[in-house]
Amino acid sequence: MVIRSATPALAALALLAAGCGGGSGGAATPTAKVPPPAAAGASCAAVGLGRTPQHALPADVPVPGGAKVFESQGPYGRTYRYFAALAGGPADYQRQRDDATDVLVEAGYKLLGKDQEQNTEAESHLTGKHQVDIQVTSLCKGKNRIRYTVS
Repeated sequence: MVIRSATPALAALALLAAGCGGGSGGAATPTAKVPPPAAAGASCAAVGLGRTPQHALPADVPVPGGAKVFESQGPYGRTYRYFAALAGGPADYQRQRDDATDVLVEAGYKLLGKDQEQNTEAESHLTGKHQVDIQVTSLCKGKNRIRYTVS
């Protein structure tokens, strides 16, 4: 019996998977790097909080008071990601997630679910005019990041 190595097939599959994810639509546009989550002690100077995102958050996706959208990414098919900054720290994740969620529910969205990992992040998932996923985590010293994934 001859046993052949699966390595070439797995390598081809990995290359194929790496090329996926763009969906049917425009290519992603290059944007400034958004710091990774849980950067609570990092300086805010490099984040670029004063810039204007390339793509505006849809008007029917409201953000809570005090939040400023500073970055957008996409399109990824029909999906865009928007990043907003809000004063706070890890103790504020759940409250800020709930505030962002409440503003969307008041605008007619339906809450599908929410969860959190203590001192790491808090998320919610909503449906309505768009599918919206929210994640709150640290951005830099004294600021939290709200990531809106909008489809």
